Amino acid sequence: MRRLLLPAVPVLLLALAGCGADSDAVNGDPAHPAATTTTSPPLKFQDRSLPCGGTIEPPVRVSGRDESLQLTVPSLRRQGSTLRTTYKITSHDRTEALSLPIIDVPPTALLLKHGVIVGRQKAAADTGPKGGAALLYPVGRRPYTKTLTVDSLCSGTTWSGVDKHPGDYQVVVVMSVQSQGEPSEAKPTDDVRPEPLLEATRDLSTQSR
Repeated sequence: MRRLLLPAVPVLLLALAGCGADSDAVNGDPAHPAATTTTSPPLKFQDRSLPCGGTIEPPVRVSGRDESLQLTVPSLRRQGSTLRTTYKITSHDRTEALSLPIIDVPPTALLLKHGVIVGRQKAAADTGPKGGAALLYPVGRRPYTKTLTVDSLCSGTTWSGVDKHPGDYQVVVVMSVQSQGEPSEAKPTDDVRPEPLLEATRDLSTQSR
C-alpha cells in the first residue's frame, strides 16, 4: 500500500514564510528605517523643568577651561530659610561676548542631595535684561555676575537637616550652552535643542561664613 505525504507541503510553506520574516530583520525594511538617536533630541523629549525628586538629565557639560564661556559658583551663603548662590560667567578670550537674555534655560540654582533635586527657586530664574532686543555683554573683559536664591525645599527636606549634614548637599547652577556669534531673534527650527546644559557645582560645606 502507498503512503500519502501531504503534510510535507504546509510544513514547507511555513518554512518559506519564516525565511521571509528573517530577511527583513537582517536586511532592513526600507519602508520602516531604524530609529536613530542624537545628543540633541527634540525639545519635547527633554525634561528641562528640573522638578523636585528629579535629576539633571543629559546632555550636560561640566564647565571648564576648554569651554568658550566658563560658569562658576564663587560663593554660597545660608540666610534664614534661603540659600543665596552667586554665579559668574567669564571667558579667557577678550573678544568673547555673552548674548543676553540667556535662553532656553537661563542660569538656574538647584540644591542636590546625592544627585537628586531637593531644593530650587520659587521665582523665575535669572535671564538678564528683560524686554527689548538681544544684546552682547563683554564677558571677555569683565565677568557677568548675578545672585540666585534657593528658597523652596522639596518634600522631605528641611533647612535644619541641610545645616546638620552640609556634606550631603551640592548647589548646582545650570544654563543652556550659548551659541557663538551675534545674537539672533530667530527660534530654532524643528523644535530641536542645539546644545546641552552647562553646569557648575559647589559643595554646600564650602559655603561662605
